Amino acid sequence: MRYQHGHRARVALCALVIGIGVTAWGIAAAESRTPAKAATVQEVVAHYASIVHANYEDAYRQALALQATLQVFVANPSASTLEAAKNAWKRARISYGQSEVYRFYAGPIDAAHGPESHINGWPLDESYIDYVEGNPQAGIIQRPDIPITKERLQALHEEGGETNISTGYHAIEFLLWGQDLSADGPGARPYTDYVSPPNATATQQQRRGQYLLTLAELLVEDLQSLVQAWAPDRADNYRAAFVQGNPQEALRKIITGMGTLCRGELAGERLAVALVTRDQEDEHSCFSDHTHVDIIQNALGIQNVYLGRYVRSNGVVLEGPGLRDLLSADLQTKMARQLATTMVKVYTIEPPFDREIGSPEGRKRVQDAVETLRAQAELLVTIAKALGIPNLQVELPN
Repeated sequence: MRYQHGHRARVALCALVIGIGVTAWGIAAAESRTPAKAATVQEVVAHYASIVHANYEDAYRQALALQATLQVFVANPSASTLEAAKNAWKRARISYGQSEVYRFYAGPIDAAHGPESHINGWPLDESYIDYVEGNPQAGIIQRPDIPITKERLQALHEEGGETNISTGYHAIEFLLWGQDLSADGPGARPYTDYVSPPNATATQQQRRGQYLLTLAELLVEDLQSLVQAWAPDRADNYRAAFVQGNPQEALRKIITGMGTLCRGELAGERLAVALVTRDQEDEHSCFSDHTHVDIIQNALGIQNVYLGRYVRSNGVVLEGPGLRDLLSADLQTKMARQLATTMVKVYTIEPPFDREIGSPEGRKRVQDAVETLRAQAELLVTIAKALGIPNLQVELPN
């Protein structure tokens, strides 16, 4: 499918974001409908934990749905089953994208042995996994001497270099779309890469299908571990310690996740780096050209935590005390305006992202988003100080 520019592209994207409960002006509407009320830090921390659990549960359920769709595709490769698998992958990215605001403070997702890299590692060297243009024998799939098991793929992850990604969403993405060799749209891997001769278009069809299904199994298990870590009514998991511990320390972690995603990761690693290099390989979801939606979901995740409001994948709204309920009226007003500006700017970025960073108009739109995200991060630093948290870290660690 070729992406459409201009009005039709924005209408299509608007339909998508409205369907998941977001519009470019959603923050302003939410502020006007639900006035902020004073809350204690403990109440904000407890509700934050409820949102985290719900968000990871949604991501887990969407991963299960993706796994089922991949099983159908591998069992019966066709143009229609491949398209269904791609659509399931896109749906699975919605909730996970919002969950990235729970990173950057050594929680269950990215502690020393956390699964974040295995779930969402990028950028990905395609030739580490499968054939690429000019090298039909590249990758793990083309190596029959390498067993395709969960344990082996986990061990191979980042072996010999951080771009040697062997698991996660983006490995699945590559196996569905293939390399993106078009300036106008996503990758175009044919479904016949998965069928047996004489109609096969690539070798090692069975290993490719086995790899895809093994990745889905790993993804489901990793997300399930996060659901369990944040599950309520348990005395021995991370959530129990988070909620029952020092509330001010928990608040520091919450704002650290928001600020670091905002500036270090989203404004920096995902947008500014791509602006500098103009390299498609620095695009987050480069095979599917889904990066513009990733950006919106990340920004929405920050908004969710601020408002204490999360729209679940089934449409149920989870609402309670959020960061805003700890702030003065002046800071509430400033942050509401800043979040509204941010959502407008990230929404304005047009797909495909790799073409956006290559044109003067597109680069201006991406740069505008970078600047407003940086301004939002600075405001979060100010908010942290007002709440007794000095020297908030919003850059990625070296």
